Amino acid sequence: MRANAHRVLFGADGHGAYLHRLTVDEGRKRQIKAARDEIRKEIWSGLRNWRDHLGAAQLFEAGALTSSYLSGSDLALRPQFRMQGSWFYHTLNRPIQSPPQTIDLDDGVFLPISFPDTPGGPQPILSSAGYFALVERILAPVCATKGWMLITDRPSCVRVQIASDAHIDLALYAIPDVEFEALLAQAAVALQFDAELPDESTFFAEHIYPFLPAGQLRFAHRHDGWVLSDPRALEDWFQEAVDWHGPQILRVCRYLKGWRDHHWTTCRLHSMVLMACVATAYDEAALVAENRDDLALAMVARRLPELLNRRVPNPVAKGQFLDESWSAECRADFIAGAHALAARIEAALEADRPSDVLAHLRAVLGADLPCDEDLVLIEVSDGAPSSSQAGTRSIFPQLQEQCPVERKLAGDACPIAFLADRARGL
Repeated sequence: MRANAHRVLFGADGHGAYLHRLTVDEGRKRQIKAARDEIRKEIWSGLRNWRDHLGAAQLFEAGALTSSYLSGSDLALRPQFRMQGSWFYHTLNRPIQSPPQTIDLDDGVFLPISFPDTPGGPQPILSSAGYFALVERILAPVCATKGWMLITDRPSCVRVQIASDAHIDLALYAIPDVEFEALLAQAAVALQFDAELPDESTFFAEHIYPFLPAGQLRFAHRHDGWVLSDPRALEDWFQEAVDWHGPQILRVCRYLKGWRDHHWTTCRLHSMVLMACVATAYDEAALVAENRDDLALAMVARRLPELLNRRVPNPVAKGQFLDESWSAECRADFIAGAHALAARIEAALEADRPSDVLAHLRAVLGADLPCDEDLVLIEVSDGAPSSSQAGTRSIFPQLQEQCPVERKLAGDACPIAFLADRARGL
């Protein structure tokens, strides 16, 4: 006999399954996006009027102060925005242990600026340190008004903690203004006859961002200054994985994130590491049926200890690795957790009683996994699925402590011109 737990993870309509319970409520997502939009509005206005917040000597590199770039009083900085991270990848989960875990919205701020030639090649005329200082000064008043916490010690972003369960990370980029203007003009011509024009962020995301020249995006880092970094490389890599393997790979990434967040309150097993491991497992595995997420998760879990036991390469940057910050003890802990995950999933799929299937899965995935035994099918020897719960269906409130599976687990110890003009600030 062998269990089929697909509906436990991802039911026919998704409602009540594990994936559904990992999903952030739509109302909460709207609230977080509203905060993001307010932050964008403040940054847009503040950068246009940057002289009200920071002096030129603080904001620009020394060479700019004697150039014609700053001549006149009408130099307005015109930021563009594009979401990044799990919201863009569609791998967002709600936090399992909050606090300290939180919903993370990553938003990229892309600032068109001059890239003059230097001995090291073209570099933004803007100071990376000044960029951080300017954005933080712009956001300080709205954070004080809203009761948000402005966090300024993150090396690679400006963080705004908008609630105990949510924060917004602002990654600061510089993009070459000459290429930006050319793409604006092309997009305006292409869209001039469209009946419905996209909003500003969609305009940038769809008609400019994908076509910015490779090798010219710069990322502001508090300690390393301007870093050559193009987020599109990882985005394209993961989208290709989804296109090739199908949407199941997204769900498996989210299951693994749920496992991680249940097992560790905080850790260095970052989401990109899990995504890279999942993609590698899929690339090297036989085809997994789209209607068997349980088998897909088992396949990845079997590979996970081995994949975590070796260096985890950055899939788009040769010679770079995603596990650079791991200690030997940290790696050993992740490997032990991965072994436990694989063993429990294997035991669940070999169990012949729905209650045992759920007990094994909940031991590693936590109480968000539903405890409805009718979601489990047991395949008898002739291959026909059979539900051992027919005629005895029980109603389980979500996360009900009296759930029989919960009692069983208690003994377990397992660890367009107007848009173009708007972008130009006209």
